[in-house]
Amino acid sequence: MEELHKHGGVPPGWRFAVPAGDPKAGREMFGKLECYKCHEVKGEQFPHAPREPGDVGPALTGMGAHHPAEYLAESLLNPNAVIVVGEGHTGPDGLSRMPDYNDSLTVKQLIDLVAYLKSLGGEHPHGGNRPQGHGHPGSPKSP
Repeated sequence: MEELHKHGGVPPGWRFAVPAGDPKAGREMFGKLECYKCHEVKGEQFPHAPREPGDVGPALTGMGAHHPAEYLAESLLNPNAVIVVGEGHTGPDGLSRMPDYNDSLTVKQLIDLVAYLKSLGGEHPHGGNRPQGHGHPGSPKSP
């Protein structure tokens, strides 16, 4: 145990990883949370929802091929950890437009939603705005 404590309380090489989830259940959660009101996913059929001013988030088509599951989970739980500068990403206060879902999702729902987002990969490009924030997973946003 003393050796474990010398390494910060974790075994050498340890890293948190989001477990595999159910993309189908995650898609259902995406619909239930009405994520489609702000995020477009090409090739997916969700109810048509007129967009209000400010209801514009980045397109999620192809997202899964570009980001690790842990980044997607953090984006749902702590959207201000890394702020992507660009239209649809930031509000007038400079913070993320994305609401946090800390109190809205069970752990299983979060894992399934991340699995759905990871399934959105491949053929469609995903936008490339400039991120600002931490340099490694788990650290707070830079000033």
